[in-house]
Amino acid sequence: MKLFGDQIQSEVVEDYDPRYAPLYAALRTGNWDATLKFIQNHPQPAEAVKAKISHEGKRPLHVAALFGHHHILERLLPLMSTEDVKLTDNHGFTALHEATYGRDVRVAQCLVQRNRELLTIPSNDHWIPLTRALSVGNKETAAYLFREIPAEELAPEKGINGVNVLSMCFSSQILLDEALKLLRNYPKLAVTAGDSGSTFLEALASVPSAFPSGRQLTCWERWILRRRRNIYKVDESNVTYKQSRELLQIACEQLSELRKEELEKSRARLALIQAAKMGIPEFIKEVIKKHPHVFWAGENPRNAIFVGVEYRQASVFDLIHGMVWKNALAEMTDRNGNTLLHMAGVLAPSAQLHDISGAALQMQRELQWFKEVESITPASRKESLNNDKKTARQLFTEEHKDLGKQGEKWMKGTATYFSLVAALVATVVFAAAFTVPGGNDQTTGYPIFSKKKAFVVFVLSDAISLFSSSTSIIMFLGILTSRYAEDDFLKALPLKLITGLLTLFISMASMLVAFSAALFVMLHGKAWIVIPLSFLACVPIASFIWLQFPLFVEITVSTFGPSIFNRNANKHWLTR
Repeated sequence: MKLFGDQIQSEVVEDYDPRYAPLYAALRTGNWDATLKFIQNHPQPAEAVKAKISHEGKRPLHVAALFGHHHILERLLPLMSTEDVKLTDNHGFTALHEATYGRDVRVAQCLVQRNRELLTIPSNDHWIPLTRALSVGNKETAAYLFREIPAEELAPEKGINGVNVLSMCFSSQILLDEALKLLRNYPKLAVTAGDSGSTFLEALASVPSAFPSGRQLTCWERWILRRRRNIYKVDESNVTYKQSRELLQIACEQLSELRKEELEKSRARLALIQAAKMGIPEFIKEVIKKHPHVFWAGENPRNAIFVGVEYRQASVFDLIHGMVWKNALAEMTDRNGNTLLHMAGVLAPSAQLHDISGAALQMQRELQWFKEVESITPASRKESLNNDKKTARQLFTEEHKDLGKQGEKWMKGTATYFSLVAALVATVVFAAAFTVPGGNDQTTGYPIFSKKKAFVVFVLSDAISLFSSSTSIIMFLGILTSRYAEDDFLKALPLKLITGLLTLFISMASMLVAFSAALFVMLHGKAWIVIPLSFLACVPIASFIWLQFPLFVEITVSTFGPSIFNRNANKHWLTR
């Protein structure tokens, strides 16, 4: 095809030609002189400024905006008509869509001042520039576009732009204050379907980090939380959480005004299920308070509590203790005949298991879940069969068969490793007990330095190290010879591992004390040698303890620490 011949269309060059590569390069690098020279030397300069100069159909204005060269735009825009500024690439993007990538707001300002229609031109995927700016997290450009776009263009009557912008604000967690203003002006946006058919309610149910329950609390905050039993106490001053809560409240208010058919179109129940999967109890409580029918709506009887158990969301499951229909939920079955206890018997999603170190602790957590759900299950339902003729316990055994084997392998490997260390310590301190520092008196047979206090410290610490390392070996041998039944992972095996690790730490620390005391006895009066050597002896032992102590803490907390369940936290939430 000829580039500069009669076959060129009068309006726009539809196909990319490689001979436009110099123009693309000049625009990419921000070289206005080279850009102007190419346009002036073109047989049809008016066509060159709007030609497609890339395989994606981007035009000169697109390229300049994409690479953030506002000085190029300021010179290029006067060469184009108002209509030319609205030209799109193969994806339906205008130059203003491309400007949303960069952080220089002046690029967007140049384009909007030239043609304000750019603010509302959608791309092929129905996104206006504001939506695109929010999706890429460009807060500065998005804030500018929010100020410039006419408010009525985001009204629900105008189409999907409003709900798309609202959902993207929340999903990207930027400009929540603008989202609040928009939702206050047009509350129906909360239950209006967007381009994919989803509503803002579903967006609210998909971002756990926007709510206090989705935050990773520090140890101090968790301590406060366990005592106050109110997560909002920890984060009351956080503006983001307050904004998210107000957005949720406005959205839930709209549910109360909907008829049955409108309620189904709002996809409120799907949002409720999504919130259960993501572990957002705040969303579930607010929706059910405003419209309890949503909890039971739909043909599938699997509700938010069922899903919370399936996805191992403890904060969601805890809500059951505040529901007046708690017993009914425990007796319900889904379309596959599964009770709530069957859901606890299904293997947890991999994402939930990966947050826990080691297959043995994963198995322990799964047992904790099963026991907790079993505690609220009526006796008549504990042996119920699902459609596959399996009880909940049978389902648990089948689903966790591989995890149990992995847990056994992890336990045995860990016990073998630590038992070798304990045996080494026991060997060293046992030998030291018969080769006391300074030797023995040839006449009496008593140690020469037996009357020194440092010697007494040596003997006591050596004995403690020997006894504790022996105990550690016994505990680890107990793990190696265990029968590895399912319930052993709950308490028996972790207790043996905790005891073995604790006594191993004590034996190593005692061995260090014994070594330092022996040095002090042998080199009495030479502190300049004793003290540095004692500190050097601390390095390998302290390193071992430092590396293994987190495992000890995790096992201890998982076994004897505060439960992940809290029956009292949400005891009266539905009736308040």
